[in-house]
Amino acid sequence: MNAVIQHEPSTDVVITTLAGQVTPTHYSDSAEYNDMLLSLLRQSARSGNSDSLAKLGAMHACGDGVPKNYSIALSLLRPAADKGHPLALYNLGVMHARGLGTEADPEMAFKFYTRSAALGCLDALNNLGVCYQHGFGCVRSLALAFEKFREAAGRGYVIAVSNCGYMKELGLGTNLDEAEALEHYRSAAARGCVDACYNLGRLHIFTETFYNDFNLGREALLKAAGMGSGEAYNLLGCMAYKGFKMARDYDQAREYYLLADALGNAAARNNLAWLYQHGYGVPKDLEKAVHYYTQSAALGYSSAQCNLGYLYLHGQGVARDLSKAFELFVQATNAENTTAMFNLALLHLEPDSSYHNPARAASLLKKCALAGLVEARQLLAEIPPETAPGA
Repeated sequence: MNAVIQHEPSTDVVITTLAGQVTPTHYSDSAEYNDMLLSLLRQSARSGNSDSLAKLGAMHACGDGVPKNYSIALSLLRPAADKGHPLALYNLGVMHARGLGTEADPEMAFKFYTRSAALGCLDALNNLGVCYQHGFGCVRSLALAFEKFREAAGRGYVIAVSNCGYMKELGLGTNLDEAEALEHYRSAAARGCVDACYNLGRLHIFTETFYNDFNLGREALLKAAGMGSGEAYNLLGCMAYKGFKMARDYDQAREYYLLADALGNAAARNNLAWLYQHGYGVPKDLEKAVHYYTQSAALGYSSAQCNLGYLYLHGQGVARDLSKAFELFVQATNAENTTAMFNLALLHLEPDSSYHNPARAASLLKKCALAGLVEARQLLAEIPPETAPGA
């Protein structure tokens, strides 16, 4: 078998627009006041008051002051939504979008967002933009996505300001304009938007235009990290690991990864596993590597699924398990992970394997080659023409 490959920590970053989550109700620090407020809310909700139903439903959806319970949340939000309450409609949209307490239903989520936005909910208007951007529950339209983001931003919604920056940075549904993108990011970051602060730093560091400024970018990333951005801590760690415009420093990389891990960042958990697998700045420890890869893979991080599959394939830190490796490579391939596609192709090319399927291997290798993977292009040339896709 050709050598199966892994995916090391990288300064390559994936960015996207940000959708609002379930909107919570903010309790005070006084338990006595909260108990009184909760009692009044419940009493008012029982009488059918839509505001109380919507607030109490949001509290149960978030676990804010009450135990998190999606079933109860839905039972409270639905009657409030029937009465046209914008917050209830929005939160029902989020729950249907994410499959919280109910089957995920993009079309239903889109309908709830549409009704809520028409009633003035800016969270819903922003999320409509995300729906149009990805074709989530609707026909994909980048122009409509930008229009929704711009409308919400113009009405003061800070996340939408950052999202406009993203669309301008990549020229999605609007003209590409890095100067405007930076201005949007600066504006949103100044108003406390963590993702905008992260994007501001990332763009300053990695752009190849006049706006490249490593020091400004690193300063913005550190600020975003201090505001609670696991993505910023992880990227700082990757820069230290790679020695990107600085001396390579595995100890500093590990410190940043641990800070990102504490914030639940899946990429950082994968990267910690990588350090322990190879002994970079830490004693080599395959058990810890498996632990961190498993946690990251469980969060759906495709690089961790691929790397964990590699360990199962070779029996490193775990008992060798070809079926587990195959399962993990498939999961990562479904997320369009090129490294996993290549590894899966290798399993399909193994003649003595129960997964032997040269035609499937050729199809996967073709996708890898188109993505620029040199090893795939070389291997594809060795496969007989009759196994090629469509032969």
